[in-house]
Amino acid sequence: MNGKIRSLFFICVGLLFGMSVMYIYNHFITDKKDKSFDSNPSYKIAESQLNTTTFNSDTVHIGTLTEEKTVIRYLKANHRLPDYYITKNEAKKLGWTPSKGNLCDVLPGKAIGGDYFGNRENQLPKGKKYFEADVNYRCGNRNSDRIIFTKEGEIYLTKNHYKSFTKM
Repeated sequence: MNGKIRSLFFICVGLLFGMSVMYIYNHFITDKKDKSFDSNPSYKIAESQLNTTTFNSDTVHIGTLTEEKTVIRYLKANHRLPDYYITKNEAKKLGWTPSKGNLCDVLPGKAIGGDYFGNRENQLPKGKKYFEADVNYRCGNRNSDRIIFTKEGEIYLTKNHYKSFTKM
């Protein structure tokens, strides 16, 4: 091989390697991080301290379950989301198509939450790892109401899709 072809070959191999690493990270490693956050036992409290029927997605409509006051109360007590929240990746794997607004049809009793929030707007304190969840969800397409929270218990509410935040 001459020098130009060899250089081109190594560039192609490097690009393929980089894309492979990104694929593995996005499809396997980030899913494990989401699950480890939900299963962290240090943030759980005794179920007897909460009215468990409030958080049962089998008997209560998702609109009631995702009311901001309900979710914030649960987050303050447990430092994690209720079990009826699933990440966007999990929902997509189970048949949810965001553009169709079919979450209630495909996954009744579930809401979107637990995904990493990047704080691209830089309106929240820097240096913390944030997660997001839909609140006040009424089926169909998602609205602009979200809560942003940390594992340490900080909670912020936005009703205008990240344009402004209220600390709870």
